[in-house]
Amino acid sequence: MISPPARNFLNSSFVNVESLRLTEGQPHLDIHPNDAKARGIEDGMLVRIFNDCGSMQANARMTERAREGVVVGLSIWWKKLSLDGYNANQVTSQALTDLGGSAMFYDCLVEVELVH
Repeated sequence: MISPPARNFLNSSFVNVESLRLTEGQPHLDIHPNDAKARGIEDGMLVRIFNDCGSMQANARMTERAREGVVVGLSIWWKKLSLDGYNANQVTSQALTDLGGSAMFYDCLVEVELVH
């Protein structure tokens, strides 16, 4: 999973601006149609993104703009504005890289499943 900034936000900045939030809609996860089909996921369905660190929920948005095997959770929604009180930070490690001591939160291994 990668979580680049959404077009109307700057990382988690400006999520509090109602007009920008309304333009973005709700937290969503871009997923390639082949990956979605393999998991029984259709466009707009609520999904759970998870790994050993934690989980979050978002609405699936099927698009070929997401590469197969990679899901894209645009931006970091504030927890209080997210669908289940969690955001992309829940599935990222809080450890530092071995080279340079930098944060390791840009991409991470996750699984995606339909919320029942």
